[in-house]
Amino acid sequence: MVAEGDVSLGVAGAADFADAFGAADWGRVLGWWHDLGKYSEAFQEYLKCSADRADVHGAEFRGSVDHSTAGARCAVEQFGNIGRLLAYCIAGHHAGLPDWEPGPAGLRQRLAKRIDPTGSVPRAVLNQTAPQLPAFHWRHQARALAFQIAFFVRMVFSSLVDADYLATESFMQPGRRAQRPKNSSTPANLLCRLDDYLAHLNQSSGETLVNRCRREVLETCRQRAELRPGLFSLNVPTGGGKTLSSLAFGLSHARAHGLRRVVYAIPFTSIVEQTASIFRTAMGDLDGAVLEHHSNIDPADPARETERSRLAAENWDATLIVTTNVQFFESMFAARASRCRKLHRLAKSVIILDEAQTLPPELLAPTLAALEELSRNYGSTIVLCTATQPAIEARKGFPIGLTDVRPIVEDSISLHEALRRTCVEVAGLLDDDEIATRLSGETQVLCIVNSRRHAADLFKRLTSRSAGRENECLHLSADLCPAHRAEVVAEIRRRLDAEGPEPCRVISTQVIEAGVDVDFPTVYRAAAGLDSIAQAAGRCNREGRRETGQVIVFDYDDRDHRPPPFIKRAAALAREVIQDQAADLLSPGAIEEFFRLQYWQQGGDDGSGWDRGRGEGRPSVMECFAAKGLECQFRAAAERYRLIEDTQTPVLVPWGQHGRELRRELEGMSDPPDSKRLRGWDRRAQRYVVGVFDSAFRALMDNRVILERHGRYYLGNDDAYDARLGLNPEAVGLDAEGLIQ
Repeated sequence: MVAEGDVSLGVAGAADFADAFGAADWGRVLGWWHDLGKYSEAFQEYLKCSADRADVHGAEFRGSVDHSTAGARCAVEQFGNIGRLLAYCIAGHHAGLPDWEPGPAGLRQRLAKRIDPTGSVPRAVLNQTAPQLPAFHWRHQARALAFQIAFFVRMVFSSLVDADYLATESFMQPGRRAQRPKNSSTPANLLCRLDDYLAHLNQSSGETLVNRCRREVLETCRQRAELRPGLFSLNVPTGGGKTLSSLAFGLSHARAHGLRRVVYAIPFTSIVEQTASIFRTAMGDLDGAVLEHHSNIDPADPARETERSRLAAENWDATLIVTTNVQFFESMFAARASRCRKLHRLAKSVIILDEAQTLPPELLAPTLAALEELSRNYGSTIVLCTATQPAIEARKGFPIGLTDVRPIVEDSISLHEALRRTCVEVAGLLDDDEIATRLSGETQVLCIVNSRRHAADLFKRLTSRSAGRENECLHLSADLCPAHRAEVVAEIRRRLDAEGPEPCRVISTQVIEAGVDVDFPTVYRAAAGLDSIAQAAGRCNREGRRETGQVIVFDYDDRDHRPPPFIKRAAALAREVIQDQAADLLSPGAIEEFFRLQYWQQGGDDGSGWDRGRGEGRPSVMECFAAKGLECQFRAAAERYRLIEDTQTPVLVPWGQHGRELRRELEGMSDPPDSKRLRGWDRRAQRYVVGVFDSAFRALMDNRVILERHGRYYLGNDDAYDARLGLNPEAVGLDAEGLIQ
């Protein structure tokens, strides 16, 4: 036995996965050659001596055995430049795609290193034919072509590593392999379920203007699904039935054109949870129809996570996937094998991007290039789903935008006019006392601000004005762990849906702004971008039950409550627009002018503003791919492409009985801990952690509030987590129980 898996299974799997985008011959060669180094005498001796052959994959990470360089060198020696592309995949199939240089881990140095001879390789394995690049629409411009080639390498790498993982699993862990879902559902049978659900929904809904518009949007989506695959936009105002109509388009389009799956990518985790729940309801009892993939899934909820769904999430082996923008986009620029496994599943798929206008301007160039590539060469359809207007289409002054984007709803302006349910007032500068006074005079009102600290301070002022009625006020922000936030949102909905006007005054950050279906008569919104203001308006008179709802936009002194830089920048741009568009803040003209400032003018004279990357010096992502010599810097690109710039540290909080039990379990783990038990703890803890920004984290550490065990942080003081406000960044010291530990 040369290796730990069934070689023929891995070859067939890699070829089959890559065949989805016309590269089966690439997958086949990679399948045969990625483990050539295992034919060496040194590796065979390692196999004989290893006490745990299941850990052969891990051996290369530890540096004890190098079995991947041999195949990489063979590819370059036999196939030249084509071999270079294969070599990236082979050299990185365990440790991740390498950079070309620098350092000993770079491919250039790997190809030059001394390795053990592999003289016993069968001739049938060595005698491979050089694969040819697929008949793609290859670009002529050097940098664009370099990006296409690097993207292709990452896609065939995905095919290889997924097949390799599965082949190894079949050999070493057949029980785990048997638990993998068979994925028998198809877009066609999911569509049948969805159609039945929508028919029932239509029968039970009242004959209102909003419901008529929703039905028209749905019917239009079904009709336009017959159009050829490519790029589409779906511009529907908040409350217009965008979520289910876009899914109907996606499943209908997939059925009509033989596409394999629908991937629904969403900017915020809270919206992912809600959207997945809506989809599961629509699919009825079709087991495992919806794969929900993000960091906050509750493993104790069998409807949302099972052993099969965890396995499916590893490589997106599902027909309907709901995930976050971070998971979706960062995977497309990832280097790690585990994160790249899913990428080949994106070929011949419908990809729906909800709230597409939320993409960060400084990463637009690589992001849009990746979407264009999926549509152009991998048979995928991309749907830009927005509540305002598609901000990322090409136009004068915005050459990197997507081209040939076809609108699903062609007369979106008329639709916006028909669904206008609010009146927007610009109130000018208001201090916190004035805001609290105004809110206390309302029965049901939502106020959205730009920072956690502002939300907490304003909530305290509001409750002080509500003596004896404090429970009528609710607070919602990311200082609450996900399980806590879910309870607050459920209570908000209960009050709003109750018979009669049950008091409900809510202070929230933007966590409530997109995708959380609530319907307030009045909404206050702190100054922000017009896209955020439009989202806030979507929480006001959402169902059109009143003649009009009222949205009040106010300025505030941000020296006391500093918003995140991107919100402050967007608010400044919105103020420019307000000066010219005060009569109708959310008109198509105002929104277009805002996006001109927010996106289209951010590139600068040379366009570098659309590709600033992350990290020191804000280097370019696209610069990581150079056509000359095929010198790709895959790991550098992965480090630079991060959607979320501000780093946060997860801290376990003692919310409810489960949160406290998780803390006791962590404290009671042996030293060193069992790795499987710790991974299980991580999954269960995800809904009980709060992300803490660096400055607040340092303050809590300095105040001796946070404890650490096995690399996980948790609150050692129960008083540092308030039942209404969540994390208290000003708490000091441990409680008595913590001091005894």
